[in-house]
Amino acid sequence: MKKILIIDDAKDTRAQVKVLLKDYNVEILEAPDGNDGWMKIIKNRPDLLILDLIMPEKDGMEVLKEVEEEWLGIPIIIISNDDNPNTIKACFRHGAKAVLKKPVILSEFKKAMEELNFKPSVV
Repeated sequence: MKKILIIDDAKDTRAQVKVLLKDYNVEILEAPDGNDGWMKIIKNRPDLLILDLIMPEKDGMEVLKEVEEEWLGIPIIIISNDDNPNTIKACFRHGAKAVLKKPVILSEFKKAMEELNFKPSVV
């Protein structure tokens, strides 16, 4: 079973993403900040990260860069309120596969998941 790690300091966003993932046959892990998220990345080697950018402690851009620097090869979907074009370009430059705006639109989420070869188990 594939593992997906949601790293977001907003509990409601983590809950929303879990609802979006309900039709996927995946194990869902959660982290409330980048430090905890990084430890879970190293320990669990998830198959996908769903990552917020704006968090206390270690922010999502730091996590994104660390995944890139360590050559972990984990695909990353960014979900953030930060819609600055320069930030979005930086996310893609550092390896993000998709950047979605909060609140997440279901069709955009499904498209990003499909592009990463994650298919719902219920059709």
